[in-house]
Amino acid sequence: MLVRGVADIQVVQEQAALLRIAMLVARGEPLDSLFGAVSAEVSQLLHVDAGAVMRIIGGERAVVVGVHRTGGVRGLPVNAELDFDRVNSAIGRAQGTLLPARLTYHVDSKGAVGEMMKTVGLRVTVAAPVMRHGEAWGVLLASATEEEALPPGCERRLVGLCGLLAQALANADARAELAQSRARLVESGDEVRRRLERALHEGAHQHVVALALKLRVACGRATPGSPEEALLAEVLADAMEASAEMGELARGLHPAVLSERGLAAALQVLAARSAVPVHLRELPGRRFAAVLETTAYLLVAEALANAMTHAHATECTLRAADGGSQLTIEVRDNGIGGAAVKAGGGLEALADRAAAVGGAFSLDSPRGGGTVVRLVIPVER
Repeated sequence: MLVRGVADIQVVQEQAALLRIAMLVARGEPLDSLFGAVSAEVSQLLHVDAGAVMRIIGGERAVVVGVHRTGGVRGLPVNAELDFDRVNSAIGRAQGTLLPARLTYHVDSKGAVGEMMKTVGLRVTVAAPVMRHGEAWGVLLASATEEEALPPGCERRLVGLCGLLAQALANADARAELAQSRARLVESGDEVRRRLERALHEGAHQHVVALALKLRVACGRATPGSPEEALLAEVLADAMEASAEMGELARGLHPAVLSERGLAAALQVLAARSAVPVHLRELPGRRFAAVLETTAYLLVAEALANAMTHAHATECTLRAADGGSQLTIEVRDNGIGGAAVKAGGGLEALADRAAAVGGAFSLDSPRGGGTVVRLVIPVER
């Protein structure tokens, strides 16, 4: 009965640990944090000195991606790499068989794992494979200073946690694929906008410009004060207005300066043309991926348009800060505030676009307190 009672307690503890990790997986906990949490659960579940998640990065090499140790136990930190033997290590056996494995390291154990275990004072390790795409992505480990601490068969208690880790990896892959798909859609749309801008600028717009030149010549040849001269002058004014509108339309599709000179130059032009005075506080000193530059440009254009049309602002402040790993775009106005992200509106489209490129969009617009539109986009160094 005592044995049965201990087994029941172990089952309850294991189910509780699985539930805690399952909740983290369900809410999309970042993998780095999840690996640490699983390592701690392993250590507590098996009542051992150390738990870890290791990712296999080569035929016989692994890197620590999550670890938990009790106070006095030494060990490898996160991101430390370790060579392992395919046969004489629990990692290698779990990788090769795709089953839980166990190994006791003696004083004469050879190899990097054996040396490390002796150095940190650990003697026995159990490991279970974490699967991804039908292969061992890595292993979940538990180690102890005494062999009795990990009785035979205890490695099977790691299987459930390994399954949850495998699900978390699959979820991360799916999120990455979705993000890439959304980014491709955004990039495709931007390319269409660029082609339309070029077609409009080099085609219809040039025809209108040529027409305006011919009308100007005709005006010069018409009899001064005649009805013909007045009519030609009126038509010329209409052609000039159409030319200006087509130029503005082309810039709205995709400004040529953005492609040719980059985000900093495009933002300067946008600020100079704004009906609301814009104070430039910071501009980036390098180029970024086209989709990121276009996203930042469209955000600023929308924010400045809203400042004039809806916020009735008298001035704006623009900051485009290159933080190395992220680009922060911020537009502040001193308008009436009260702006909101509305369904079908320009700000909603920008928020969706920001999410598609992995960015974070925020809007702060208390009534009477002005509006702050901010976008933070991750960039490659």
